Amino acid sequence: MAVASGTANSVGALMQTVAKFLTTAGNFTAGNEWQLMRPAVIDSGTTEVILKGVGDGKDEIYVGMKIKDQGEGQQNILLNGFAGYDEHLEWYEQPGSIYREKLPCIPLAKDINLDYWLTANSSRFTLTVQMSNQYESAYVGFMKPIAIERQYPYPLIIGGSAYDGIAWSNHGDGHSAYFTPFMQGGYSALCLRRPDGVWEYGGENLTTWPNNTAPVDTFTVYNKDEVEPTPEDHMLYPIMLYEKVPTGMLGELDGVYWIGNRADLAAKDNVIYNGVTYKVFNNVYRREDDAYHVVEWR
Repeated sequence: MAVASGTANSVGALMQTVAKFLTTAGNFTAGNEWQLMRPAVIDSGTTEVILKGVGDGKDEIYVGMKIKDQGEGQQNILLNGFAGYDEHLEWYEQPGSIYREKLPCIPLAKDINLDYWLTANSSRFTLTVQMSNQYESAYVGFMKPIAIERQYPYPLIIGGSAYDGIAWSNHGDGHSAYFTPFMQGGYSALCLRRPDGVWEYGGENLTTWPNNTAPVDTFTVYNKDEVEPTPEDHMLYPIMLYEKVPTGMLGELDGVYWIGNRADLAAKDNVIYNGVTYKVFNNVYRREDDAYHVVEWR
């Protein structure tokens, strides 16, 4: 797992930093860095990128990021996934792209410093961005499918913390991260490419466990009223994606978990589980007990 954290002084600089990190060979084991399909070189004027991940070495995982000015002091990093790459087609028109009007995105304020945490492997990357006391998140790339490869050859997830058009200051259901999606007007922050190649938004038929399961009743490994918790005293639950119709479990997120015992945690805390370090973040502005997740942070 490759990890990085830092501060970007603009939305554009943030996207450029992420793309440069993903395509730098020294950040990954040999041959596992992401490939830059467009543009030829990333510089301070770059506003869109198309990347290819190699996955297990035989995969070709195509994803994209694009800056969109929403007005009123906001810029979004639009997120998209593709089934291939054609140099003659525009960013929105790439083969197998999410063809809906409003894409998953990371909504951000313009012209402020943005603290970020980035994790990546050859199949997916996650990004968390802090603005004051709220945290915007993204998951881009493959999940771990519950299927053999020929049954589900391209398990691509494009997840942000809102969909295009939602204000970064919005406190409604539409502003909820990919691991707890809510549908509004046919859109949400999570989009999954199904085994048949059709893109599906999360929040209704496509949902997550345990986040979208009510009530969220989880087990703890200690009685917090009697024992002082330590960094090891937490349980992690895989975040599973499933469909209600037809009923079926599709897969789980790679390196992202729902966490129990949240009352003793805060954003940016480190949790140690089975000898691995994970970093804690909450769902945008939410502080409820079921609003926290962790990302693997080696």
